[in-house]
Amino acid sequence: MKKTLWIMSGLMTSIGLAYNFAPRPAEKNLTEDQVINMLPIKVGRFQPMLKDGEKVSYKMDKSSYDILKPWGICARVFVNGNESYDVVAIASNSKESFHDPQICFSAQGWRLSNQRDDVIKTKTRGDVPVTLVDMEQNGDQRVAMYFFRLTKGYYGNMSKVKKDMLLNLFTNRVKDEGAFIRLIPTGTVDVEKMKRFAADWVDAATETSKGYY
Repeated sequence: MKKTLWIMSGLMTSIGLAYNFAPRPAEKNLTEDQVINMLPIKVGRFQPMLKDGEKVSYKMDKSSYDILKPWGICARVFVNGNESYDVVAIASNSKESFHDPQICFSAQGWRLSNQRDDVIKTKTRGDVPVTLVDMEQNGDQRVAMYFFRLTKGYYGNMSKVKKDMLLNLFTNRVKDEGAFIRLIPTGTVDVEKMKRFAADWVDAATETSKGYY
């Protein structure tokens, strides 16, 4: 019995040493231009409202980049008739980028309520979990949606994102990567229509990123 324990102990020690001294895999780093070019410029009949000469609708301020530490941020407002959606994708392998957006919403003066889990049905990724939350500010009522993309797939739950990012760092010795995506309707609020648009956005992103998103 003691001999078996000594053998097992030696084996575990050898594995640990091999893990510690093995070459660390190279981490991927994308530029913001690469991120922007990977994400859909058109979603079905929805066209983006772009800044003159730009591929985005607007740029986040410097403080957002300093706090979130992303590879890049792609913000596009998609419009089709009276439907319009402000979609922001924050691409990164930094844990700061995969954040709870309710903190940002509250800091901007929005009152939040009725957070709930939901699902959008996509053609390319199956059922994608998302989080919905009601927002109100000076009589303006919105419904925000957010979800996350990591190497294993899509997530709607922040706690699961943190857990899998930590697990990936431990097992693969590299930071996990992907994007945080948030979506807010800027026109008429219809949750079912918003969910259909979000599903179409995921399908479009799967195609334009060649399966990365």
